Amino acid sequence: MSSKLGKKNKLLRGDSIVYDVNNHNWVNESINRLKDNILYWGLDKDRKVIQIESSVSGEAKTTTAVNLAVALGASGKKVIVVDLDFRKPRVHRPFLIENVGGLGDYLLDKIPFEKAIKKTSYDNVYICNRGSSIQSSSFILTSEKMSDFIKHLREEFDFVLLDSPPVLMISDYIHIARLSDGVVFNVASGKTKKNQVKEAINLLKMNNIKIIGAVFTFYNPDSSYRGDYYGYGKYYYNKGYGDEK
Repeated sequence: MSSKLGKKNKLLRGDSIVYDVNNHNWVNESINRLKDNILYWGLDKDRKVIQIESSVSGEAKTTTAVNLAVALGASGKKVIVVDLDFRKPRVHRPFLIENVGGLGDYLLDKIPFEKAIKKTSYDNVYICNRGSSIQSSSFILTSEKMSDFIKHLREEFDFVLLDSPPVLMISDYIHIARLSDGVVFNVASGKTKKNQVKEAINLLKMNNIKIIGAVFTFYNPDSSYRGDYYGYGKYYYNKGYGDEK
């Protein structure tokens, strides 16, 4: 999947969606492993809102969120990815959708709920892009209208994936956690420093935020160089990461 770069609306690349239900290479199998663990976790119907996190930027949170969404959609689950990284919104890009008329517009009463939800070209997969700029993220995330928005999504979708800003970059993760049921934590292999991961995990635990698993990105088990990238995010799911002592 590819796209031409537009100078005006800058729909960047469409190649961060690598999941293909008909492909059985190790990348797809790793995404399937993550998807299957999420499906098992979600057997409790009250657990469906998942916060995608990392320590710092550049750890492929958005890539994880959109590929997990496509995999869940291919399994027959109705899923939506909500862009809560207000400073660096990216959820719209892999789906080649313009970042207009999104969450920011809905919360500012510029558009109705239905207009903020966009169907993608993938089965059962929807997104809520950021749309208009959001200046006071903490005020927005703690608002009653934001809570009602997530409640509405809980009723309409099987899974709600919240693409969130990095833990060590901004404190939004605390406010987002009150809306979610658990965190999937990204760690970029060969890039993220151990002290960064440790600090981020400690902050999440200190705020009683449940970590339900981890995704290791930029990881290639067939290469001695763990930073091997090939233009895609690589996935390895380690259930129980948050339970380590």
